[in-house]
Order: sequence, then structure tokens, then C-alpha cells
Amino acid sequence: MPDPSLGSVAAVAEALHVPDLLVFELRTGAAALVGGSGRGAGWAGIVEVTDADEPRLREVAERRRTIRIVGDAPSRIIGPYWATHAALVPVGEHLVVVGSPEPIRASAGELARFATEAVALAGDIPSSKLLADELELVQAVQQLNDYSASSMADAARHAAGVAAEALSCEIGAILLNRDGQTEVHGAGSAWATMADDPVLCAALHRLAGRASVAPIIEQDLDTVGDSGLRVVSCYALGIGRDGGMGALIVGHTDARPRGFTTLCRRVGRALADATESLLLMAIAREELEAQRDRFAREARTDPLTGLANRIQWEEELATQEARWQRYGHPIVLVSMDVNDLKATNDRHGHAVGDELLRGAAEVLRAVIRSSDVLARIGGDEFAAMLLESDAEGAASLKARVTEACAARSTADGAPPVSLAIGWAVPEPGEMLRAAFARADRAMYEQKRGPVPVAHD
Repeated sequence: MPDPSLGSVAAVAEALHVPDLLVFELRTGAAALVGGSGRGAGWAGIVEVTDADEPRLREVAERRRTIRIVGDAPSRIIGPYWATHAALVPVGEHLVVVGSPEPIRASAGELARFATEAVALAGDIPSSKLLADELELVQAVQQLNDYSASSMADAARHAAGVAAEALSCEIGAILLNRDGQTEVHGAGSAWATMADDPVLCAALHRLAGRASVAPIIEQDLDTVGDSGLRVVSCYALGIGRDGGMGALIVGHTDARPRGFTTLCRRVGRALADATESLLLMAIAREELEAQRDRFAREARTDPLTGLANRIQWEEELATQEARWQRYGHPIVLVSMDVNDLKATNDRHGHAVGDELLRGAAEVLRAVIRSSDVLARIGGDEFAAMLLESDAEGAASLKARVTEACAARSTADGAPPVSLAIGWAVPEPGEMLRAAFARADRAMYEQKRGPVPVAHD
């Protein structure tokens, strides 16, 4: 019969001056945590270990006597449980584990007596705890399902953060396999230290490679990075079919050393599956946005020359108009026209005429600054806005265009390019469209050439 003066497993732990007391039920080749105090209460029903993975469990089963562990730092005692000092006490078909950061002063006899009391007091796991465990899993998955990621990287960072928080880990990481490369996105209180540590990052990549085959539990990993950060345990799972999308990895550090329970494994598996769905949605969103951006660019790009078309020219003109009216920054409007395009089309065909237009675009692209605005606005018409420039800059541009056209005309097989150019500097209060109309008239005057002088 239990000692009525104790009344609960927590009272037994208090009498032993230990924060954690775990009661395991021994089964064939395994042991299951059925109750306790501290970690024993929190992990009841979600920790199962096997003899094959637990040398101390095998030793207790064989020797049927108490084993004490005395250390300078926490070490793994059994399953996910870590402690600096511990004792493993066999009681019939049970194993009682007590653990503490301080030395355990109780004698072997006292340990045996209190362990027996703990076994007698540890009963069935309350249904409220089982329900809380299930709600913990559901809430973690819901955090991922309710999130709308803007990109794969955003989705991965969020999933890593949710996993780290849900499993009380200092490190959460998603390793994405993307375009033949592995992207690493992480979260957690220790991630800032770990992110640039080559030793720890190499360990993550090794775990991710193994996790693509099967989930991995490393309850006593004990990896120390160059930064001094020590990772004591990790749980890694593949994401996607055959782990093809990457891996979810969570880890505990020596700041709070412990391992992973069966509930941790269930939560981790559910989060890895939910992460796959989140990443697939992010991929679809990225593809949709890329397609939309491509359509937008195509709608504003001249397909023959690759320059901006009239739609983009009009948008840029409106933008620069607002800036001109407000700030009055120097600007020059330039109108250009390819000479002899119609004659070239009539004589040699439109394919040669198209080559002439592409040549004109190449000349202009080479001599006009990338910070300026250049567009093809009609069949043989080009337009430019020279920002932060003046009439002297426009005259210099005309000279460079003439020189570039002459150089191109000497190239083998290239149709000769000639451009008529007119420009205008807007006057105070003048609309840019009006200035461009003046530039256009100046261009046509140049194209027509000097007016013949009449003779009597």
C-alpha cells in the first residue's frame, strides 16, 4: 500500500529532493513511461524506449540493481531524458528514474523505498493529458495550414519556426532542394549562432541526406560547432515523396538538453507533411507571380527589338512628368527615326528591314545610359528621355549615335543604319509631351533636310 503521508508521485519526488521522477513499465524488449513528476508527468504516455537503443535499460534488467549516474554536465539517461545526476531503480515490472542537476543524496535503501511508493502511486494517464497532447499536435499543424506564404523561402522560414516552437527546440531548420542547390532556412533561439557555423551546418546537411531515406532520431548527437554551440539531439524528417523536397530538422542544445518523445515524433511527422503542402502552395504562387510578371513585361516590351514599347513609354512619360513638374530636374526629350526603312522593305523585304530596326536598337542601347528611358514607339520611330541631362548632353548623344552607325555600316553583312535625331529641353511650365512634340518636329526637319533655295 502507498504511504499515505506522500499521497502523490510529486510528493515522492519532493521527499527525494529531485525535480524529475519517471516511472517506466517494463515490457518485452521495451519500456513505456506511464507516469511520474516533472518530466515524468509531462511525458507520460508519449515516451517508449527499446532495449536495443538503451544500454542502461539493458544493464538494469540484467543486474536488477540500482544504477547511479554522476556527472559534471547533463547527459542522456534514458530515451529523451537528460540529467546531470540520476538513479535508475528497478521495481518489479517497473523502472523508476530520478534525475536532478544536483547530487542525489538518498541511499540505495531510500531509493528503493521511494521508488516502490512511486510505482504504487503512478496510475493511469489522465484523459485530460491525452487530449492536451492531441490538441498540441492539431494546433501546431493548424499554424502551418493557416499561413499564406509569399515565397518558398518565406514558407520554409515559417515552417522552421513553427516546428522549433511546437517541439520546444532551440533550432528549427528546413533544407530545401531547389534547382540543384540546397537552401537552408532556420529559426529558433539558437539559430542566429548556428546559421553561419560550418561544423553545425555540415551536420545539418548530413542529417538531411539520411532523412531522405527514413526519419532520424539522434537522442545523443553531441555535435559541437566552431562557435561553441553544442547540439545534443536532433530529429530529421524528409519532406515530400522520397524526401525529394528537402528535410525538416529540429534540435535541442545544451542550453536545455533533452531528447524527443513519441509525441514529438508524431508532431514532427505531421509538421513535415503540412510543410510539404505549404511549400507546394508557395511554389504555385511563385510560378503564378512569375507568369504574371512575364506577361506584364511582354505587354510593355517591343518583341522585335527588346526595348520598351509605346505602352511603357507612355507610363514612363507620365512618371517623369510628375517629377519634372515637382522638382524641375534637368531632362531632354529625344525623337529618332530610322532613315530609309520603307525603301529597305520595298527593295530587300521585311526580314532585312527588321534587321535594320534591330541594328538601330543595338546602336541606341549601346550609347544611351541604362538609367535613361529608351523605347520603340512606332514602326521606324524611337524615343528617349535623357534624365539629369541638357542640350549639350543631347548634342553629345547625337554625335555618339552617328559614330556608332558609321562603325556598324562598315561591319560585314550588317545593313547600314542611319538615324534622324531631334531633341528638345522642356521650358519652365511646359508639359513633357509638348517638349517631345517639339523634338519630333526637329527630327522631321532634319529628316527632310535643308529647304532648297528658289532661284529666279
